[in-house]
Amino acid sequence: MQHKPTLSIQKLIFAVVFVSAALITSLFVFHLKQKPLKTHTANNNAMIFPAARDIKPFDLVTSYKAKFTQNQFRHHWTLLFFGFTHCSSICPVTLDLLNQAYKTLHPAYPMLQVVFISLDPERDQPQALSEYTRSFNPDFIGVSGNIQEIRKLQSQLGVYASRDAEATINDNYQIQHTASVLLINPTGQWAGLFKSGLNPKQFTEAFEESISTFATTRSYL
Repeated sequence: MQHKPTLSIQKLIFAVVFVSAALITSLFVFHLKQKPLKTHTANNNAMIFPAARDIKPFDLVTSYKAKFTQNQFRHHWTLLFFGFTHCSSICPVTLDLLNQAYKTLHPAYPMLQVVFISLDPERDQPQALSEYTRSFNPDFIGVSGNIQEIRKLQSQLGVYASRDAEATINDNYQIQHTASVLLINPTGQWAGLFKSGLNPKQFTEAFEESISTFATTRSYL
């Protein structure tokens, strides 16, 4: 007789846990259907977030020694790329791609800007950074600054960077880093990214398709 109340309580607890789990699962499935984790362009060359992500404050400087903070992203569509001037392959190939795409896109999107942030501020002094970015396009903005501030922005945007083993031996080291181009929207939020290795036509089409998904785009064109 003493076991019956205990057994009833156990059944009640089990029922409550089961119902709660079922509700949580149902809610999770509902929100998953309503808000997918990511949205790809038709050809999978870009990934656009269903909700753009805020960028926390950072304090960097352009190659012309002008202040560059998160406010410089506002009122522009920004193509953001991290690299360094001594890069042997990824950076020159990507910046050449961005130059060709920029020439095609800029007439239709005059507020478009391309920003190149150095992952190597020790070697990328302002003059060298300016000459490097201008060699691809005079409109490109080179940015550098304190390494801690660069890391602060990197961590928000999921940008990986690591010096190779030769960094401890001489100054001819390379840096392994994320090769994707990031998309920042005119409210200064991280909106998505483009796959590396695209040709200019693929990139241009991916850009146009990407920004067409934003309801507020037209007010910035």
